[in-house]
Amino acid sequence: MKTKHWITGVFLLVAVTAMAQNRYVVHFTDKENSPYNVNQPEEFLSTKSISRRINQSIPVVVEDLPVNPDYLAAVKATGAKVFFRSKWLNAVLIEADNTELTAIQGLSFVSNVELVAPNSRLKSRSSSDNDGKVSKNNRTEELETAFQNNLLGVDLLHADGYQGQGVSIAFMDAGYKGVNTAAAFLHLFANDKLLMKYNLVENDTNVYQYDVHGTQVFGTVAGQIQNQYEGIATEADFMLFVTEDVPTEYRIEEYNFLFAAEMADSAGVDIINTSLGYNTFSDPSMNYTYEQMDGVTTIITQAAELAFSKGILVVTSVGNNGKSDTWPYLTAPADGKNVLSVGATDQSNLRANFSSIGPTSDGRIKPELMALGVSPALLNQNGDVIHSSNGTSFSSPQIAGLAALLWQSQPTLSNKELFDLMLSLGNRSENPDNNYGYGIPNYGKYITSVDETSKSIKPFPNPFSDYISLSGMAGSQFIQVDLIDANGKTILKQSFENMINDELTVDTRHFPSGIYILQLNGAKRQNLIQRMVKY
Repeated sequence: MKTKHWITGVFLLVAVTAMAQNRYVVHFTDKENSPYNVNQPEEFLSTKSISRRINQSIPVVVEDLPVNPDYLAAVKATGAKVFFRSKWLNAVLIEADNTELTAIQGLSFVSNVELVAPNSRLKSRSSSDNDGKVSKNNRTEELETAFQNNLLGVDLLHADGYQGQGVSIAFMDAGYKGVNTAAAFLHLFANDKLLMKYNLVENDTNVYQYDVHGTQVFGTVAGQIQNQYEGIATEADFMLFVTEDVPTEYRIEEYNFLFAAEMADSAGVDIINTSLGYNTFSDPSMNYTYEQMDGVTTIITQAAELAFSKGILVVTSVGNNGKSDTWPYLTAPADGKNVLSVGATDQSNLRANFSSIGPTSDGRIKPELMALGVSPALLNQNGDVIHSSNGTSFSSPQIAGLAALLWQSQPTLSNKELFDLMLSLGNRSENPDNNYGYGIPNYGKYITSVDETSKSIKPFPNPFSDYISLSGMAGSQFIQVDLIDANGKTILKQSFENMINDELTVDTRHFPSGIYILQLNGAKRQNLIQRMVKY
């Protein structure tokens, strides 16, 4: 978890020469006369992104429409360099000198221009991926991730066949050195699991540079070394974004998160994890106050909340300020009402003394959940396992990985339902507080709540072809059978009451080959979910 220094409130333009290039965000007044239409979202959103909205009954609205291209053209005509656009905030990132800035401020459709960082930093075109050569790692030792994974019940989910298949997770961080060369990540490239990568700091696709912080965070979910290290959701799909500019401390990093979140949304991401937090800056006059940790003020929290409104689950570290006498509290975006913030525990399941606490300035409990953050098993840039780093940075991705497995197991849940489910699995869910939130979640708590009658119901065969049979049905008062495809669409829904026969057969001849989720619901609660494969 890195606490960043950033600018807040009204920006004062620094004295610069007329030819100096600085970075600004230009905000537009409207989206009138847009060539895009909310009734044709396929022109600006992927099929998976549209499906996520449909599955959660989220409409496509004007906020989702791209920035008016005529406005962008007019800004570019001033001589300014145009980079990333924000649909949600109707804005664009530019580099411009004073002359160009004055011309932009004079455009009738520009509402305001905000200085977000001095000097130019962005490239005009993307560089190569610089993938490099994959190194070898053949160590075979005891599984070093066992403690942190089992603490969450990940071992139980893995035993049930859930490894994150079909769920996509985006990471926003400082850099991913070694991910392209370490053997622990080789399976991602071999299986085409990296759907997108982008470096917003310099505007290229080389994310494998700058820092190892993102590597360590990412590895807890995606890393894999046979018999030694097992990430939580190694078969999920991933997106990697560099949003933090390590040597500098400017508001642009908030906007980088916003731009990356929109890219991920358009590509159909399900979960976003960020292990970065913001409250203070190099210039004390730019600091946020605790009163501004209210869930609505900071740009990054606004961005996280907007991502949630699109059906995405957003997970973040709560911060490492717990030992501070002046600010032991959370950092943004952990203050978001719908942002799942995560604190750190030690090997005894006690809160790490560095783990930030709540509440938010408006009195809400934070963090929501906890996970191991003291000496967890991490991967360095060489793909070796280390236990030398501490931080809520490494707790957050564990919860994001758990969320991926739970969502895979229960694909019909909305992001809010998943959020609430995870809180209910916490070991302090009955008495949450601002030190532990709802506690450490564990999948085993869900298993023990399952109705005993349904445990005897067994679906077979698996893999299946023309039919699925369910044995142990006799005596069931009510069972609903749902079959859900890999896109989250329910393709079969049948209900049965007062079953006398022990076995029931469901015809599946007309369904295509692929991965499915079989879900059985009893009269009171969801009873059984199983991944099924049709050949």
